[in-house]
Amino acid sequence: MVIGVLLAASVAGVVALTLLLVFRKDLVGVDLSPRSLLRFYLYLASLAGVLVVAIGAAAILDWGAARLFGIEAIYGRAPVPPFGDPYVSYAHETELRMQNDLLRGLTLVVFGAVFYGGHRFARARLGDPDERTSTLHRAYDVLGTFVFGIATVILVPVGIYRALSVAILTPPTDVFVEGVADARAGGIVAAPVWLAYLLRVIRAGSGRAVPTPPVRPAPVPA
Repeated sequence: MVIGVLLAASVAGVVALTLLLVFRKDLVGVDLSPRSLLRFYLYLASLAGVLVVAIGAAAILDWGAARLFGIEAIYGRAPVPPFGDPYVSYAHETELRMQNDLLRGLTLVVFGAVFYGGHRFARARLGDPDERTSTLHRAYDVLGTFVFGIATVILVPVGIYRALSVAILTPPTDVFVEGVADARAGGIVAAPVWLAYLLRVIRAGSGRAVPTPPVRPAPVPA
């Protein structure tokens, strides 16, 4: 669920940003020179690195929560059949899923961090002194705010609902009980990242332009 929400929000945001850059060049002031296209790629790749780190962090949180609160609370409970042991095969599956979450999370976090760091270093090597005040940098912050804001709006309420369902409701033993994996961890990861991007956008938008003194006409010689 986390991957689907983040990818859908990312595709929508990238499409909207690309259309803005193409059809509103007079507004954003971005040309199509090779250097500008390179910077555009580096920003998109940096955001992709952040997305990969967020997905990996959510998987690690699911693994940690399963170790702390129990596998059934995070990954769900299998229905109890009238005969036989119901937990043998399902316990093996959930244990394997928990181990896969840890392995996948560590892999994605390390790869995403290296990927983001390499592209951020490449952006710094371009040597643009006004990079942080450029329109492309502000568009990158707005896109990150949009992507993780959508993820927060979707994942946090779903995670709260699933947590309340596990804590309050007592379903019969012959039905499958869904755990709180994915949505809970995804919301926990997406919310602070969204706030970080949002604060950067607010700080960039609250900057006041330095007033320039009025130009006085030159005196006319007598």
